[in-house]
Amino acid sequence: MVPLFLFLKPFYINLSFILKMLPMFTPRIKTIFLLSILLPLLSGLAHADGTFDVSVSHLPDFRGVQPGHFSEVQFYYVNGSELGQNLEITVEGPFRISLHCYEDFSGSLSLVPANGTISSTRIYVRFFPETTGSKQGTISHQAGSAGPLNVSLSGSGIESSIPAGYYHNAYGIGSNLKTQLFNIINNHQTQTYSSLWGHFEQTDATFAGKVWDMYSDIPCQEPPYVFTFLEDQDTGSGGNSEGDVFNREHSMPRSWFGGAVDPMNTDLFHLWPVDKFVNAKRGDFPYGEVDNFTWISENGGKLGPNAAGGYSGTAFEPINQYKGDIARGYFYMITRYQDQIQNWTYNESGQAMLDNQQYPGLKPWAISMLIQWHENDPVSQKEMLRNQAIYNIQGNRNPFIDHPEFVDRIWGDTIAYVGIHHVVCQGLTVYPNPASSWFTVEAPHGSQSLEIYSLSGKRLISQVALQGEMRVSTAGLKPGIYILVVETSYGLFREKLMIKN
Repeated sequence: MVPLFLFLKPFYINLSFILKMLPMFTPRIKTIFLLSILLPLLSGLAHADGTFDVSVSHLPDFRGVQPGHFSEVQFYYVNGSELGQNLEITVEGPFRISLHCYEDFSGSLSLVPANGTISSTRIYVRFFPETTGSKQGTISHQAGSAGPLNVSLSGSGIESSIPAGYYHNAYGIGSNLKTQLFNIINNHQTQTYSSLWGHFEQTDATFAGKVWDMYSDIPCQEPPYVFTFLEDQDTGSGGNSEGDVFNREHSMPRSWFGGAVDPMNTDLFHLWPVDKFVNAKRGDFPYGEVDNFTWISENGGKLGPNAAGGYSGTAFEPINQYKGDIARGYFYMITRYQDQIQNWTYNESGQAMLDNQQYPGLKPWAISMLIQWHENDPVSQKEMLRNQAIYNIQGNRNPFIDHPEFVDRIWGDTIAYVGIHHVVCQGLTVYPNPASSWFTVEAPHGSQSLEIYSLSGKRLISQVALQGEMRVSTAGLKPGIYILVVETSYGLFREKLMIKN
């Protein structure tokens, strides 16, 4: 608070003169005269700690998150001027805030004004339920006497949506497990092509109810444009530039399986609502990794020569944050349709990626790349909710979302074929996750090593020779998301690890 005498200083010299003159005026003039002096002083005192603004009063509902998991991110903005004290931000309820999208999530932040100013600052928010049920929260903002301003939050802790016994018969490895999963997920309820528009509103809506377009969305940032369901739907015209309309993208192009052939043509597990212009640019080129792009979308998707090896033709590379989604969609497709894949009439692009066999189903370079995408972009809340929504519509699930380890169990025994040493890890438990200052690893059969990596791939913790149950300290790790890698006699185990305050 600014001292009162600083506001009175410009007037104290004339104060005695003012008091002497007051008896000469009528009461009404005296009142007006005094108010003309006091009101500016009181106003200065009222704004001594400056002002700040918060861009929203509430965030959209975070929807359902299983306890032990965390939500996709939402964000809002704060700014302030003439602040004399730090802006203190605290959150109540099972929510956490950060100045960074993937790390340092905690229950409080303190923003230090620069010469009294806080320029527009993005505050990231995630939901961390510890139990099931409806949850509420509040983010409070205060800077001295300025404030408080609040942002209200809501979400739900939900139980696993996998039906009991759904994967009871999925116990093998390699081609055997792939066939077991095929027997579980085949014969789903085929949808009509026109019904996809309505289904997308259930499967691919953002927290705000807009189209979740993986070809335009930029997680942690404002997207370059946003589509509205129905209003921006492709009606046969438009799409000559980005941000015009959205349409139905077959991530596995239908030219690879003979055209508009059901049930592949309407299987929601490889269909997404995306920008029509970007979709046309991608065409039926395979996905790949592009170093020297010939075209780039507004969210960073790239078209150009494939650099992933095994195929040097044109490929389309999506942004990193959605590579895992696409990889798990491909693993689903070559499993769900393993009885038909040998009869598909591939065009040249399809031949570059598919191998025309039930097993493994993809070319070596494609398996190698997609496994890497699957591991580097783990299953998210978005995928879990989408998996359940599609199950409600067509009656089957994507096993590689429910059980990411199935990827290693199926393609991990193709070491000579793909050159990757990833196999299933049995008898390994990690808890709690999210963790605070420590977590426990139970490895009944022992393990050779434990490592923790940042999302950028930097190794931060390395330990060897774990036996039985071991508590691992996370001292030195900032709150955020990490990748835990444990090597056992069964192979490598990877887990997304969240550290919180």
